[in-house]
Amino acid sequence: MRRRKRVICWLLCLLAAASVLIGCDGRGADTELDISDWQSWRIGTPLAWSSDYYLSEQVRIPHLYLYDSIGDCIMALRFGYVDAIAVDALYAYSMVAEYSDLVIQDEPIGEDSLVAYITNARRDILEQMNAYIPKLKASETYADMVERANAEEFVPNTDIPQAEDGEVLRVAINTGGSGYPYTYYDFVTEEPQGVDIEFIKHFAAEYGYTIEWFDSSWDACSLAIANGEVDVFVYAISSYYAGEVEAMGTCLHSDSYFDLDLVLVTQEET
Repeated sequence: MRRRKRVICWLLCLLAAASVLIGCDGRGADTELDISDWQSWRIGTPLAWSSDYYLSEQVRIPHLYLYDSIGDCIMALRFGYVDAIAVDALYAYSMVAEYSDLVIQDEPIGEDSLVAYITNARRDILEQMNAYIPKLKASETYADMVERANAEEFVPNTDIPQAEDGEVLRVAINTGGSGYPYTYYDFVTEEPQGVDIEFIKHFAAEYGYTIEWFDSSWDACSLAIANGEVDVFVYAISSYYAGEVEAMGTCLHSDSYFDLDLVLVTQEET
């Protein structure tokens, strides 16, 4: 989330669907594509994911099609309506692991980074977090987390120490969406797991916090952080739209605690 919905999402989806039916620039599914010219491709991406923000606001490619879900993107790719799907690398790994006809292009098209939301009243937590993040990124712990995140299956670290009697850190998470491998519910450990979860556990251990989870929907978590009902909200929050949220005065956001590539997923050539 996984990612926030835009107010005009329904209109954009209708426009994208209309463009697809028209056929866009008339390029057929069998046309040979040159990765060095990817900005001219017809690219589909899930609405309001970081790949949407990057391609529509940073790169501004001419043929971008927004879909409600990753499933819709895959169907559009298979039926030849788009040439590729743009997503973050970690989600791409899980896609190709599930669908044998999909491949990831070797050349990334951009970069993204994850940040945490902090309620306005807890600037002290923001300062602690921003002081801790460079230390984490320089550690073997971070290198190990990156290696596990970039595998086809994320194997969680279940040995992170947790304080039991420290100051309570109220952390909002959404384990009900398609947040793997960032934030998800692990039915083996019966606990929330993922890149976001491991980051906040390491941070809490560094400062002796005892974590109190607030597990709800994206909207409920967003409302809770804005109202100060929780201290921190983590859920694959992209730096591309976190700045907008902070500018509106809704909450604060941390420095980047995890960096990743944005990639293109295509169908395997037959």
